[in-house]
Amino acid sequence: MDIFLFPPVVFIIALLFATGLSELVAGWAPAPKDAPDSGKNEPYACGEDFPREKSVPDYQEFFPFAIFFTLLHVAGLMLATWSLNPLSAGLEMVVTYVFAVAGILAILFLG
Repeated sequence: MDIFLFPPVVFIIALLFATGLSELVAGWAPAPKDAPDSGKNEPYACGEDFPREKSVPDYQEFFPFAIFFTLLHVAGLMLATWSLNPLSAGLEMVVTYVFAVAGILAILFLG
């Protein structure tokens, strides 16, 4: 009976139960009343006809922020870890790392 405490087995049993319950009550769902040309899939903008346009995302501003975010979190993690015993890695290494992070941030934001 310990097999029922194994997470994959519990997941499969729960998935089968949910699938069976869904199939059992699927007949109670109301039938769709929308005609195919009812405009249900058209874009809506406060009652105006809104022309469909392909959206082209621009990540020009995202990537510098993502690098900044990652760099500061890694730097914070490294400095927090070194603060437990900064002499284990050598104080020069900690100072060099701080200056390297500052230099990378300067290059990133000052160009």
